[in-house]
Amino acid sequence: MSNLDLVNAFAARAPVSKWLGFSASRDGDDILFHLTFDERHIGNAMIRALHGGAIAAFLEFAAEAALHARFNGEKTLSSINVDVDYLTSARAENMTARVRFIRIGRRIAFVEATGWQKDETSPVATGRFRFRIGGAK
Repeated sequence: MSNLDLVNAFAARAPVSKWLGFSASRDGDDILFHLTFDERHIGNAMIRALHGGAIAAFLEFAAEAALHARFNGEKTLSSINVDVDYLTSARAENMTARVRFIRIGRRIAFVEATGWQKDETSPVATGRFRFRIGGAK
């Protein structure tokens, strides 16, 4: 099973995936993660900006899905810490993210996810996540 298949299978089992309109696609050897905009993702109706919680949930879910695929779905994962930097206001439109593994140890994984809307060189938010790596599923 490919990493993309593992990510999609992981997303299919998670209710938050449907709420986020989550999907993933191949980008060369990488996987890109997508949040499909929905009105329920709006946090500030005055400026039509995405809610920070929706952005954080998307970035965390992308990081967890990528890590799940990295372990071929064979390890349990749980969030230890979430740290998100909001770099600019997110417009009422789709968002894309790329995940990078900083360090994966025996018990803890350090993962970073960066989300953007129009241009990857202009990120909207970057999240750093620590996951506890458990035993076999």
